[in-house]
Amino acid sequence: MKKFSGLILVLTVLMACNQDPKTSSSTTTTDNLISTEKPTQIADVPWSVVTDSTSQKMKLVQNEEVTTQELDSSNVTEALVRKYPEIKIVWIKQQNDTAFVKILDAEFLTQSSGSMGGQIFMAEVTYSYTQIPGINFVNFSFKEGDHASPGTYDRSNFSFSK
Repeated sequence: MKKFSGLILVLTVLMACNQDPKTSSSTTTTDNLISTEKPTQIADVPWSVVTDSTSQKMKLVQNEEVTTQELDSSNVTEALVRKYPEIKIVWIKQQNDTAFVKILDAEFLTQSSGSMGGQIFMAEVTYSYTQIPGINFVNFSFKEGDHASPGTYDRSNFSFSK
């Protein structure tokens, strides 16, 4: 009988210590948690080339609506595809500090966009991907043409004024 009453006492203590999560005031809900997920879509590409209407000089401008903290390979790629639907860019991987991307059909980029159009696209892609923390270079894979060449680029490859 002593063993049985001891067991009852232990069970009672354990049950008293266990709080019902529905009535607990310290319960954490998902509303209180800070999300670390990146948005699947961002407002625009992180960097754009703009032309001064009077001087006709082009410069790269960072988009103030897009914060670095919300960037990842997926949403930057989505923004680039949205801005340039005729140039099918695909994220391949990140290796060390280099992003690897592929242009599936580079004919528009290399043959139809003109030299300046090709340079603008390459600059915006390079600046946008290198805005993602940890990425300093972008390796482009596509069939070379008159207005753009594949290879590895960083921000210093573009001479637009800032």
